Amino acid sequence: MSSQPNQSLIDGIRCLQYLVSSGRAIGCRELARLMGINTTRVNRLLMTMASIGLTMQDDHRRYLPGPGIHALAAQAIRGSALFSQALPLLESYAPKDIVVAMGVLWEDQVIYIYHSEPGSRMSQALAGFHMLPAWQSVIGMSLLAAESDEELQKRFVDEQWQQLAPHVAQQRESGRVVWHHDDGEVSMAKPLGAHSAALAFAGMWQADDAVIDERLSELHTLARRLTQKP
Repeated sequence: MSSQPNQSLIDGIRCLQYLVSSGRAIGCRELARLMGINTTRVNRLLMTMASIGLTMQDDHRRYLPGPGIHALAAQAIRGSALFSQALPLLESYAPKDIVVAMGVLWEDQVIYIYHSEPGSRMSQALAGFHMLPAWQSVIGMSLLAAESDEELQKRFVDEQWQQLAPHVAQQRESGRVVWHHDDGEVSMAKPLGAHSAALAFAGMWQADDAVIDERLSELHTLARRLTQKP
């Protein structure tokens, strides 16, 4: 048997992830452009997944996630140690007066598993935030630091790398990222170890050093809770 990865399987999973992440009905050509592969191949993949209920078409023949996605989502949540361990702790211990987020890195995009804002309910915090390019996310910056500068510079254009580089260096040196945005917001993130995820605090405005230090302490404490074995 070949030890090479199965490209059809890889493309099928990527196709499904891009479709689900789009948050709307999407045509084959647009999806093919996002993925960087042939339109005919994308159409074949989507039709194959439609035959088992993972995708479906609207009246304009654009594709949407199908009913099989609900079963897949429920099974994934049940099988995820990150979900089962982290969510009760976030509900109990996450600060309620700022943005608290937990996300993972996928193809240079950050997928948010949890994203709460002041006053939001748990149901709103679960997977309720769109994905972001990793270079625009403090979680992405924190997780990309595990890769070499040489590898990262191949994947990001100069403008993106200029924003990434100092934060990647900060993560490697200090074990966390603190990002002072141009508009006065401060956000911070810390990886969660084996889960290939990171925890972030954001929505802190015009914060001075004392506030940042206090929030960093809260971030480290919550991250430690999330990574402790039950």
